[in-house]
Amino acid sequence: MRYCHSTLSTFGAILALALAGHAATPVTSSPVTSSPVTSSPVTLPLYFEANLGQAAGPAQFLARGQNYQFALAPAEVQFALRKFEARQPARRMRGDRPATPASVLACTARMRFLGANPEARLSGTEEMPGKINYLIGAGPAQWHTGVATYAKVRVAALYPGIDLIYYGNQHELEYDFTVAPGADPAAIAIHFDGVDRVATNQAGELVLTLGGGEIRQARPVLYQLVHGTRRTISSGYRLTDARTAGFAVGTYDPDLPLIIDPVFSYSTFFGGNGGDAGYSVKVDTNGNTYLAGETLSTAYQFPIPTNAFQTNFAGGGINGDAFVAKLGSSGTNLIYFTYLGGSADDAAYDLALDSAGNAYLAGFTTSTNFPTRNAFQSRLLGTPNPIYPDSAFLAELNTNGSALVYSTYLCGTSNDVATAIAVDSAGNAYITGYTFSSDFPHTNAFQNSLTGADDVFVAKFAPGGALVYSTFLGGSLSDEGQGIAADSNGCAYVTGYTISTDFPVTTNAQQTNLNNSPFAIGAYDAFLTKIGPNGTNLLYSTFLGGSDNDFGYRVAVDAAGNAYVTGSCRSLDFPTNAAIAGLAVGNNGVNAFNYDAFLSKFNPAGALVYSAHFGGSSDDAGEDLAVDPFGRVFIIGTTPSIDFPVVAPFDLFRTNNSGFNDAFVTAIDTAGSAALYSAYLGGAQNDYGLAIAVDAQSTAYVAGLTFSSDFPVSASAFRTNFVGPSGIAFLARINFFSPVLIITRAGGNLLLQWPASAPDYGLQSAPSLSPPIAWTPVQQSPVLNGGFYTVTLGPANGLAFFRLAHH
Repeated sequence: MRYCHSTLSTFGAILALALAGHAATPVTSSPVTSSPVTSSPVTLPLYFEANLGQAAGPAQFLARGQNYQFALAPAEVQFALRKFEARQPARRMRGDRPATPASVLACTARMRFLGANPEARLSGTEEMPGKINYLIGAGPAQWHTGVATYAKVRVAALYPGIDLIYYGNQHELEYDFTVAPGADPAAIAIHFDGVDRVATNQAGELVLTLGGGEIRQARPVLYQLVHGTRRTISSGYRLTDARTAGFAVGTYDPDLPLIIDPVFSYSTFFGGNGGDAGYSVKVDTNGNTYLAGETLSTAYQFPIPTNAFQTNFAGGGINGDAFVAKLGSSGTNLIYFTYLGGSADDAAYDLALDSAGNAYLAGFTTSTNFPTRNAFQSRLLGTPNPIYPDSAFLAELNTNGSALVYSTYLCGTSNDVATAIAVDSAGNAYITGYTFSSDFPHTNAFQNSLTGADDVFVAKFAPGGALVYSTFLGGSLSDEGQGIAADSNGCAYVTGYTISTDFPVTTNAQQTNLNNSPFAIGAYDAFLTKIGPNGTNLLYSTFLGGSDNDFGYRVAVDAAGNAYVTGSCRSLDFPTNAAIAGLAVGNNGVNAFNYDAFLSKFNPAGALVYSAHFGGSSDDAGEDLAVDPFGRVFIIGTTPSIDFPVVAPFDLFRTNNSGFNDAFVTAIDTAGSAALYSAYLGGAQNDYGLAIAVDAQSTAYVAGLTFSSDFPVSASAFRTNFVGPSGIAFLARINFFSPVLIITRAGGNLLLQWPASAPDYGLQSAPSLSPPIAWTPVQQSPVLNGGFYTVTLGPANGLAFFRLAHH
């Protein structure tokens, strides 16, 4: 399918449009959005109401607020927009009437689609819970009650093979054209009535002049991804007469897949009555999402499955219990949920999956009765009075969350915490963290003793829970492991931070000195260490930082063995060799006392490929990252900055900081040269972005902790209501690619497949693309397996066309 996207906002605002597509030509588009020139007091999201007679005229759906009204008919939109303009007050004399504080500029106009089907069918989708009642007139005969409201309106077959979808972004009207294979976007012709002039400017924008103001529609942005690299396609507006515009598309490769305007597939709260935090999120090949963290909740608004390994909250007053939940690919159905903990405090800080869908958890526990099975270490060590110290733990749950495969303490007699876990393709589990215990268990170790106040530890467990190796990693001061990844060769990649000048580094290190100086000034550096499969040798190990404090939080590795690190840095001389377009460098000589997020990529030998930091004027941190199969990097973090760089925001993202701390999500291209999108995600209170995962279709899954009752959630979310004030976990999925329909033959049958990351799409067929097109749902239910939905159709006579349509 092909898409073009546009925005119609308050009078004086900027309209944004991105066009993609041509018949059977997979062109890609990037959304371009801008803040309105004038602000609107409207805070409720734009929604559509069915017109049952409460408004005169041909409109079938209405959207209206204080400063706008949109009336949608099959082949046109009538709109009334207004803005308030401050008036200079006249000099007042005693007894004069006060001056009017502002005047109102209003305009009405109409946008018509020339040559479109005047009988195109409009339908509301994603019905919202609210209803509208019009009790106007002398009696019930004139009243309209229970008027349904919708988040979107679809216009089916506006042009042959082309649908139109309207939706809202706060008080702005946005719309997408969906162009099916075989259809021609050149058929789209947009005519504006009631405007003084339609023109293009030097920037390629479409400029509508009306009523003393302007509405600007940004130049179409088209691109294709060629082996993961963004290739821009020439594009622009084509004026066919003084008030009619179409689209011009340059030369492109017809054999490449399409990226649609990104959208949130879902966003949901997840929590109970006591407070919950999501620290880690992962996704399996079938699009099922796994969320892990800590909870103080003793009850939830959903029933806990009776076959859960642990159905009841076990205790703890600070962290509570660890938990793990599995949601289906739609994000609305709970497959399993289980507590994991004892009578004291427990928390899962990270989560990993194997190819079978078993979930591995790592974190800490202070419970002497933490559940163990097939344990390497079956009891908590340390002095029982007055309290037991923290112990790291590792646990593997089976595929339905009903039983432990193995679970073990991993500790000495002092404090030990596991912060991260990874699983390789053979089912080996790797964990890291930090230990203060000189008697922390070690075997087949690169380093056999604790050398500072606390050291990093790295351990590898074989399938079933047998210890392969366990090693200290550190110098004479403080060292902590925060992130770990593993490759298919059994190598472990560890990041964290150190203040030890003698932290183990190798001769091939990118940076051999702490603080990048032989005369260290005592600040923390991030580090990256690659450990061989048997644990006894370092393949490379390097400091990563400058003359101020820098911290590594998470590491990811791609199929080629490139390692990616994110965290936070305060060094003005932090190693950088790249500028990421769209992401302003926040503290490069501007504010030396605040942190930026950073992204650094290393090749398999440990050489720096690219490195950059980005952020606003306050403290920003990259908390987690994930890499898709093309080398695009997705980062989540937390920012209190009001000027954090925003690039191509869309859907539930916000362009401004809504509270003190907001989550942010940033996607960066393969070369590390440009941001694909970057925006805030949050509400009026504190929101923390803590975890991110990405699947084979570049769909991002994000999680964290929110204290905002107005955190943006989708209408069909698993849980739409917030319970405070202790905070609640959030979980969201962001689709980046359009769902591509794959059609193949298998014997005499036809196989139609689309990715598991698109459960909100269904298969439709039509006998012809001549209007009126009769798209009807294919009745056969798809089967989800191996990462794809599949419909198998037997032989049939006659011609048929197929498409994917959003439910």
